Amino acid sequence: MTQAEKDVVEHMLASLTISSLQSGIAPTNEQVAHHFELACERAGLIVTLASAIRIFERVSREIHKAQSVLEFVGRGTGQIQ
Repeated sequence: MTQAEKDVVEHMLASLTISSLQSGIAPTNEQVAHHFELACERAGLIVTLASAIRIFERVSREIHKAQSVLEFVGRGTGQIQ
């Protein structure tokens, strides 16, 4: 993964997190695509199919890890279902 791709992943995770916290709901596919476009533009990345796949796989893994941690923490506090 190139540095520009890593920058896109970091930007997407940050902006998607902020968006989800503000709205209280998961982003739509259109919103994810919008965040992706903005992140690529900000990082100066010209997207190829291969780079888009790498980025979305990484974002997906990071989101899954975060969900797993939240579920684990929730078991201990009884707050998150």
